[in-house]
Amino acid sequence: MSRPKLLFLVTEDWFLHSHFLPLVRRALAEGYECVVAARNTGALKDVDGLRLIDMPFARGSMRPWDVGRQVAQMRAIIAAENPTLVHAIALKPIALLAMARVRDVARVFAVTGRGYLAVGRAPWTALLDWRLRRLLRREMRAPRTVLLVENMADADWVAGAEPLASKHIVRIPGAGVDIDIFTPAPEPSNGPFVVGLAARLIYSKGVDIAVAAVQRLRHEGFDIVLRIAGDVDPQNPERVHEEKIAQWRCMEAVQMLGRVADINAFWAGAHIACLPSRGGEGLPRSLLEAAAAGRAIVTTDVPGCADFVVHGETGLVVEGGAVPALVDALRALATDAKSRVQMGLAGRKRVVEGFTERHASDRASDAWRLARNVS
Repeated sequence: MSRPKLLFLVTEDWFLHSHFLPLVRRALAEGYECVVAARNTGALKDVDGLRLIDMPFARGSMRPWDVGRQVAQMRAIIAAENPTLVHAIALKPIALLAMARVRDVARVFAVTGRGYLAVGRAPWTALLDWRLRRLLRREMRAPRTVLLVENMADADWVAGAEPLASKHIVRIPGAGVDIDIFTPAPEPSNGPFVVGLAARLIYSKGVDIAVAAVQRLRHEGFDIVLRIAGDVDPQNPERVHEEKIAQWRCMEAVQMLGRVADINAFWAGAHIACLPSRGGEGLPRSLLEAAAAGRAIVTTDVPGCADFVVHGETGLVVEGGAVPALVDALRALATDAKSRVQMGLAGRKRVVEGFTERHASDRASDAWRLARNVS
């Protein structure tokens, strides 16, 4: 008897490797034959038991001819592979799978946040958001279809005025973290107060808000720096442009590290974590990792961030987009070492109890099983 086949659709192979490789390993352990369709950058070449189909998704393009070409390519791949189950990760693969209208296969639509569609400044983002929402609502009526979400606001976005049946929704704790590679370390004892921010350099992450807040605190006399781990995402329409990044590099209050290989060491060198997101999040992995490393968190009251950070217990949650509110929160933690330590311990406990890679893999497995059986 042949093994069931699980086809993962994801824009970039490195994104699957960095965030969702434990899901692939879980699928292999459950007996699935695993295939990934993604842009091939070589990130998965050393993963045993996994076959990759190179499919450049043109992630930054919404031109009709590009979309039509990719839908046709996806249909061809699904026809050739004849998978038991298709697991589409993030909005672009989800949209293409929905437009392909391939309904003779079980499907998991894994929404990892709405990104620039939720916070984009261009007029076309609102129209695209509306069209995608309608498309997904239609496809969720089909049998053997499950919505996998990292926060319930995204499920509500898809559902609209007509709530989806609970049997069609599974909530996953983000990508989860490998708790064993994060070791809480004592705060740095020398030098300035370090605010760590780990994120792609895109508008929605609010890096500019963090820069402004830290600059204001320095003007108040605080010895404080913002240390940023993250690269530009060149295909994202909301990317921070090089001119702005060059300005930040010239500021004494900002340290730009680029991509950081040892994220545990990055958090060990920071006093607190900060992610002043404007929205569009699923459940940011950087927050899970900071908490796993025992760091108190300052973030904003947007879905995903506010779902994870418990205000006053594991960190502080402030109004999104408001520099003064962020300044007040950073100042409060910078002057209260006892609260920082207590929040860091509570955050680590929260991750251990419900946000590890094992928890995420368990929920993905639930979604696969439901998709294969739900009517």
